Amino acid sequence: MDWTAVLEAALSFFLVITALALAFVLMKVGGTFGRLNTFLGRLDEEVIPLLSQLQVTMDEVNSQLKKADDMMGTLVEVTDRVETTSKAVQLAITAPVKKVAGLSAGVSGAVSSLWSGRRGL
Repeated sequence: MDWTAVLEAALSFFLVITALALAFVLMKVGGTFGRLNTFLGRLDEEVIPLLSQLQVTMDEVNSQLKKADDMMGTLVEVTDRVETTSKAVQLAITAPVKKVAGLSAGVSGAVSSLWSGRRGL
């Protein structure tokens, strides 16, 4: 037996072992891809309905937020009207009260002056 036959036999043995190892690795990768495919199928079945429910929930939340925004706008309008009304009432009441207070002070001063003038007589 010469060295060429020995090297050819070793090379053949190496190629057979490499082919078997490669076949084993490819089978494992195929199984992994199969499990991944199953996982993605289940994920697709569960996520799509969940996303639909999330969309419905978000639509309801947006509707409620719009209602709250409308209520806040109405509340601001009412607050502005109350402020305007209270200013009008304040102006309507304070002017006559000031006049009555001035008149009362004048009458009080006059009466006081009359009483002090009579005591001196």
